[in-house]
Amino acid sequence: MQWHDRVYGHVQLDDPDLLALVEGPTFQRLRGIRQAGPSAIAFPFKNVSRYEHSLGVFTLLRSLGADRREQVAGLLHDVSHTAFSHAVDFLVTSAEQDHHESLKPQFLHRPDVAESLDRLGYAPEDFYDDSRYPLLERPLPWLCADRLDYFLRDGMACQVVRRGDVAKILGAVAVVDSTIVLDDPAAARLAVRLFEVMNRDWWASGVEAYIYNEFADALRAAFSAGALSEGDLFREDDEVLAKLDAARIPEVDAVLGRIRRFDPAYAVGYSPKTAPKQRRIDPPVVEGAGFRRLSEMSAGR
Repeated sequence: MQWHDRVYGHVQLDDPDLLALVEGPTFQRLRGIRQAGPSAIAFPFKNVSRYEHSLGVFTLLRSLGADRREQVAGLLHDVSHTAFSHAVDFLVTSAEQDHHESLKPQFLHRPDVAESLDRLGYAPEDFYDDSRYPLLERPLPWLCADRLDYFLRDGMACQVVRRGDVAKILGAVAVVDSTIVLDDPAAARLAVRLFEVMNRDWWASGVEAYIYNEFADALRAAFSAGALSEGDLFREDDEVLAKLDAARIPEVDAVLGRIRRFDPAYAVGYSPKTAPKQRRIDPPVVEGAGFRRLSEMSAGR
């Protein structure tokens, strides 16, 4: 299996046991889950799928020298995302907006995943908790493979991050004490600046708050009317969208109409029930044999 990745370029995967996992129906479903959730309805250029991102995280982990089990964890880290990704977090609220993590065990025990993991010599329980894998997952504001990949990937889709920026940031990535670091303070400052733009203008913007909250209201109405069931959230985005359209519920139709023909004026003065998660990074930067956070370094470096 080989493909052209928008972040990493040419990628090849030859391991037949890993291929069996990737080619199974549970992982393939991620092709139909857009990373941007309902925002991708308003902005079609936000075309990153969870499938693309998961393969990207795997690719980055492999390039960083992660062991095989952590590479598998990277492939599976988003396997339990519901349709429209984080949209469900505006229905089932939590501080981290990561409801999909609570669903992970049932996805990991699906027959195709469990059989592939057994073939690899692992068990579903090995992948319940991503915090076991320090290159894959770290809390904000640290860098990790998941955060670095979605930042660069979403940033390119939104034309915030240019290819030259990707080259500069990835060219500075290193690993020290099982921690992803940058060996160039200038690259770290660039990453912080671009990450701030993505958070302000996209991930946590007023526009995103409007779209996600309105879409959550449409989902509530569809559930209340019996047009959707909980199991529908385990389908792909387009399947759920088709069911919403077919339901002919006026409230739902009105919301989808506003999102499909989105006008930024809709978000002006809007008070969301649930605010999007705020994100920032403070990258570790190589210093001597170790590292320090960028915020702890002198401005002149």
